[in-house]
Parts: sequence; C-alpha cells; structure tokens
Amino acid sequence: MKIDLQELQKQQRAGQRASTEQIASKNEQPGSWADFLNRDIQLFSTGLSWQHKEAFFSELSVLLRAGLDIRSALELVQTNQDKPKIQTTYQEIYDTLVSGAGLAEAMASTNQFSVYEISSIRIAEESGKLLPVLDRLAEHFAKSIQLRRLLISALSYPILVIVVAGFSLLFLLNFLVPLFGEIYARLNQELPGITRFIISFSERLNQALPYILAGSLLMIGLGLYFRKSDGFKKFSAAILIRVPLFGPLIRKVYLSRFCHGLSFLLSSSVPLTQALQLVSEMVAFHPISSRLVPVQQQILKGQALHEGLQLISIVPDRMLALIKIGEQTNHLGPMLQKIAEQYDDDVEQKTKVLGSLLEPLLIVFLALTVGLVLVSMYLPIFKLVTNFGL
Repeated sequence: MKIDLQELQKQQRAGQRASTEQIASKNEQPGSWADFLNRDIQLFSTGLSWQHKEAFFSELSVLLRAGLDIRSALELVQTNQDKPKIQTTYQEIYDTLVSGAGLAEAMASTNQFSVYEISSIRIAEESGKLLPVLDRLAEHFAKSIQLRRLLISALSYPILVIVVAGFSLLFLLNFLVPLFGEIYARLNQELPGITRFIISFSERLNQALPYILAGSLLMIGLGLYFRKSDGFKKFSAAILIRVPLFGPLIRKVYLSRFCHGLSFLLSSSVPLTQALQLVSEMVAFHPISSRLVPVQQQILKGQALHEGLQLISIVPDRMLALIKIGEQTNHLGPMLQKIAEQYDDDVEQKTKVLGSLLEPLLIVFLALTVGLVLVSMYLPIFKLVTNFGL
C-alpha cells in the first residue's frame, strides 16, 4: 500500500513549519511572475536540490515516527519519487544501508550531501536523536529555500526591467536611430542638439558593439572557469554586499543562515569549534566561511565566540552584543536562533518595501529611456512639419 507522504507531512509538521508557511503565503501569489521566478531551477544538474533535501529529511522523519524502520522508510521514500535520477540516489543510500552502514555513511557514498548534513546525521545516530535532527535539517532547508526566494523576489523584477530596457535601447540605437540618421542626412537639415547626440552615440555604439560582446563573453567565460576559486568568491561577494539597497539584504540572509546552522549544531551538543567548522561548509559565503578558521583558532586560545567573530567584518556590533549576552547567560543556542529569526523578519519586511518602491520607479525609468530616444528621433520631423505649416 502506497502511503501519501504529503498528507502525513502536513499533519506531522503543521506546528513545526507554521512560521515558514506564513512567510511563503505572504510573498507568493499563484499565477504571478514571481511564482515562476521563485522556483528552484537547476539546469543540467544531477544533484539534489534544496527542495529534494528538505523533502528527504522531512519524509524520513514522518515515516520513522509512524513506526517504520529506517530501511522500510528509505524504500518508501524512493518509491514516491518521480524523477529517475533522484530514485537512483535514494537507491544508492538504501543499498549502502542494507550492507550494514549507517545513514550518515550511506549519504556520504552518494556525494550529494554536504559535510554539514552528513556530520549532523552522524552525531544524531551516535546520540540517539535522529528524529529531532531530521526535523531540524528539514526546517533548515525550508527556511533556506524561503530566504532564497525572498532574495529572488527582490532582485528579479529590477533585473528584468533593466534587461528589457537594455535590449530596447540596443534595438533602437542599432536599427531605428541609424535609419532616421540616413533620412536626416539626405534632408541636409540642421538637427536639434539631443538628436545629434543620440545619432553620434548610436554610431559609436555600432562600432564598439563587437568589442563589447566579445568582452562580455570573455568575462562570463572567466567567471564560469574561476567560479570555484577563492579569489572569484571573494571578488563576487565583495560586489554583492556593496550593491545599493540589496547588499544589506544579502548580508543578512547569510548571517541568518550562519546563526540558524550554529544554533542547530549547538542544540545537538556539538562542540563549538566543530560546529563552526561544519557551519563554514553550509554558509558558503566568502566573507563568513573564509574567516571561521581564524575564529576557531581564537576560541581554542581561550577567547569567547563574540570576540572571535569580530574578525568577520560583516558581523554587526549588535549581533556581537547579543551573542555576548547569550554566552554570559549560557543560552547561546537560543540566542543565535532568536537573532536568525530577527534577520528573517527584517529581510521579509524590507523585501516588501523595496518591491513596492522599485516597481513604479523602474517602470518610469524604462518609459523615460525609451521615450527619450523616440522623441529625439521624431523631434526634427515635428519641427519640419511646423515650419511647413507656417
């Protein structure tokens, strides 16, 4: 008999994921353009997406709570998968588990899970707390997905408008403006200053366009080639956190992920230095992950966490003060969780504000840029008609 996993999940996790679902209901409208852009899209990828991992951990938790053993639960999770590649991954986990390995070792054999996830499961198996850890991992991926969707919602519309404006201007300057320029050259008429400027700019753009395209392709190619290098990660992160309006949002998203992960590991009785090492595998944001090793070294020398985190430039003073309070009161894990929730709420609120402000401004920007080119091209015609009428 085939169990309806989705229905079981809704019943078992209704309270646990209420906050995440509330955020999602506020920011997603079915049928809107944002609903499409907010989906997890992984082209040419054979790995497990965050959505697959969230479903994997939550379904395992539900089935184990229903009384199934780990092997039967894995077999059922695999059966309920529609994609062959995902089924193959789960089958590999099942086969390794049947051979006598633990769940963490079986997950590691697929090369689809991070060190953070594998270590969390290994700690859970050793401590006998597999169900709570499965729930926390599922909750972690659910919140990570939602935070990423909030960022996509904030960034997608401005990027879309800028791209449309760019292609519109490129079309006008490369096709429409040269056509009008040839007509006005035959008329031998004195043109307004704005028209002369647009025609001159169009001519220079046409000459430079091949070099611009070649340079753009070269930059994209170099970015893809060096995308995993520390230098590229440092450079791209430095640009992201300096983007006006969106930089602070991106920084808070990664700080929230750092606090969520560290709080989860500390609540699972993982030593602080080991937890920092695992969190560096999870955050994958250069300004944070690159400085966690020096932070570990400072802690091993006897410093407190809030003192070590001063080495990370993007950590604000308020966060350091709250972490200091959490250490002094011996409630570091709950304090980190509280900080993460505050950042989540702040990102949600500011994303809504940015969306409501940027949409009309960008529409006006698109209309003005395209309208300026069109008016400058038709202005000599209006002048000619006026003179003819006089």
